Order: sequence, then C-alpha cells, then structure tokens
Amino acid sequence: MHNTSEKELVPDRKLKATENEWFSMAEGIFNTLNHTMIGVVCIYTSWLCWMNGFEKLYTWHVFLTLIGYHLLMAEGIVLLYSGNGWTQKLSHSHKRTVHWLIEVVGCACCVVGIALEIYFRESTNRRHFSSSHSIVGLVSFAFLVLTLVNGLMALFATELRRRIRPIYSKLSHYLTGTVCYVLGMVAIVLAYEKKIYRQNTITEGITMMTVFTIAVTVLSMVGVVKTVYNQVKTLAK
Repeated sequence: MHNTSEKELVPDRKLKATENEWFSMAEGIFNTLNHTMIGVVCIYTSWLCWMNGFEKLYTWHVFLTLIGYHLLMAEGIVLLYSGNGWTQKLSHSHKRTVHWLIEVVGCACCVVGIALEIYFRESTNRRHFSSSHSIVGLVSFAFLVLTLVNGLMALFATELRRRIRPIYSKLSHYLTGTVCYVLGMVAIVLAYEKKIYRQNTITEGITMMTVFTIAVTVLSMVGVVKTVYNQVKTLAK
C-alpha cells in the first residue's frame, strides 16, 4: 500500500513541477515585456521632448515627471517582485536599498518637474490645476509626500516596533505608494493629449504610448497586489 501511494504521488509532483515551469516562463515573458514597454515609452517621449526643445520649462516638466513615474518609480516597484529578472540574485536587504535609491531619485524628478510647471504657469499668468491631468497629478503628488513619510517609517520599522507594528507601517507604505504611482501614470496618460505630443508625433504613436503605459501600470502592480494580499491575510489571522 505504501508503494502504491508513492506511485500515485509521482504524477502529481510532475504535474505541479510542469505547472511551476509554465508559470515561471509566463512570469519571465511578462516581466520582459514590462521592461521593454517602460523603455519604449521613455525613449519615445525623450525624443519628443528633444523635438519640442529642452530650452522650454514645460519640456522639462514632461521629461522629468515621465522619468520619475514611468521609469524610476516603475522599476523601483518591480525590482521587489520575486519574478523580476535583473534583481533575482539580490538579497532582500540589497533589493530594499536599491528600491530606496531609485524611488528617492524618481520622487525628486517628479517634485522638480511639478515645481517647474507651477513656476512656468505662475510666470506666464496661466491658471493652475485647470485640467484633469493637472488635478490628478496634484493628488498623486500629495500621496507622494505621504509615501515618503510612511516609507521612512517602513524603513525603520524595526526601530519603531514598540510604537507601531512593522506590518502596519509597511502596509500603509504599500497602499499610499500604489495610489501615488497609479495616479501618476493616469496623469501621464491624460498628458498624451497635450500639445507637445499632438504636434510632435502621429496618432498611432500616442495610441501606442497610451496602451503601453496602461499595461506597464498593471504589470508593475502584480507584485504589490500579492504582497498587500498576503499582509492583509496575516492581519486577519
């Protein structure tokens, strides 16, 4: 009977191993696609900014916020995911360090980019936050500040554990960071209807960037959603 049960388990193990292989393969493909789409949009928009002229403050607003959200924030989020190719061999502590470095630079790009746009509108007597793009961007900026604050709490969660459970500080960081990033990407999608894009590229180019940006947002959130789900389950126990 013992031999029979072992024989019955062998096909199950093989099936599970095959399923894991297929999952890892699909994970790798989508991860590669995500990095590719991030790169394509950033390179394409950088070229459009070059066409528009970097002597203009608005061009720097577009360039810096795109680099901040679409490149650095996205890569900073994805690198923590176990299925991310270029960080698989890094230890958790190294991943966390790289995450912080990338996210701080990304946030700095966004802050400077937004500040330049505010200064530009102020100096030209234009209305502030008069479009969906600017309003969504402002809300994202507010969550960016919150994310930096509770990010510090998450970083020093061990030292602060007497006052707040580490899981709470980390979960709040994940949640505010997710809102900040998603709203920032929504603002970028809304920006594709702006003059800088309409005058310097074709409709198909705008459509491509819109699709890629939405796809990048979804794919970049996979690891975060899994982490938040696991932490909520832990809290529910």
